[in-house]
This record gives sequence, structure tokens and C-alpha cells, in this order.
Amino acid sequence: MDKSRRPRCHELLVPKPSPATMKHTLIAATLVLTLFPVLAPADTVKLPEDKPATMVSIPDSWDPEKSGDGILAESHDNVATIYLEVVADEKQMDSVIEESLKWLTEDHEVKVDAATKETKDFEDSGRKWSRISWSGESKEWGPAAIGFLFTEVGDGKVLTITYWISKKDSEKSLETLGKIFSSVKSVP
Repeated sequence: MDKSRRPRCHELLVPKPSPATMKHTLIAATLVLTLFPVLAPADTVKLPEDKPATMVSIPDSWDPEKSGDGILAESHDNVATIYLEVVADEKQMDSVIEESLKWLTEDHEVKVDAATKETKDFEDSGRKWSRISWSGESKEWGPAAIGFLFTEVGDGKVLTITYWISKKDSEKSLETLGKIFSSVKSVP
């Protein structure tokens, strides 16, 4: 051992693998991902299904599934739920907001605190977004952030993302949500 260089902590705790071990690990990983595609990190969904205007990567662990005109996905721990759909114009976007808030308050007894309404325009990964959000609460899930994200995806169409994020343990899902939102691409 060269005494002029002190080993780093991780070098002391983890033995250096041999080339044969690395080769076997690579072969095993390839087989697992080939035989069990469910373990792949994300699935790219296109919206709308018939004439895609956008594509988004959603982790398989969020079980993205078609629901109505969009895609519904939920974190494995039920902390975050998102619903993505493409609307034709601002009038339809206003209708989505109204219907979603009605669904939350009437069907799920969510209390939305109107005094907490926030709007924000921002840019992420070169894409312009608008956000409308409120604080809310439900008997089942407790306090949460409720909101809508909007971004133009081409030909006047707008991707709308409705979200519900429980305030308890929300930090567990924020990084994944950021990756989902950053993955949005327009389909040429």
C-alpha cells in the first residue's frame, strides 16, 4: 500500500471488485431488466393517446394508468397523486380546474382554503409553466397542497397537471415530481 495516499473511508468498507465480479454483476443486471421490465425506472406516456402532443416520463412505481382523457399516477406511499391531460384551449383549462375542485370537495370531502390561493409563472428545463395552488385538508389524508400546472405543448394545446401532495412526508416525493415535470417534451 502506498503510504503517501490515505485510503478513503468507502475504500476501506467496500472491497474493490474484480473484473470477473463486475462482468457477472453486469450480466445479472441486464437479465433482471430484460426479464422483469417492471423494474425499469420509468415509462414514457404520450398525451393525448390518439394524436400525441406531449410525452412525459413517469416512474413505473407510480403505476401510471389511463383514466378518462388523461393519465393518473400515484406515488407508492400515496403521498402524491397527479393527473395529466391535454386540453385544447384556456376555456377547457378553466373547466378542468372547476371540475377537479368540485370532485375534490364534493366526492372526497376535501376542504380547500381559498385564502391560500397562489399563482406563479416559472421556467423549468426551458419550458414555461404556470401554477395555481391552494392548501387543503381531508379527513383521510390530512393537510395537503392542491394545485394545477400548465404548459403549452404546441398547436395551442396545453398540458394540465392536477396534483395533490400530502404535506406529511411530501419531501419523499418532491424529487420524483420534479423529474416528472422536467421530462415533459412536446411531440413534433
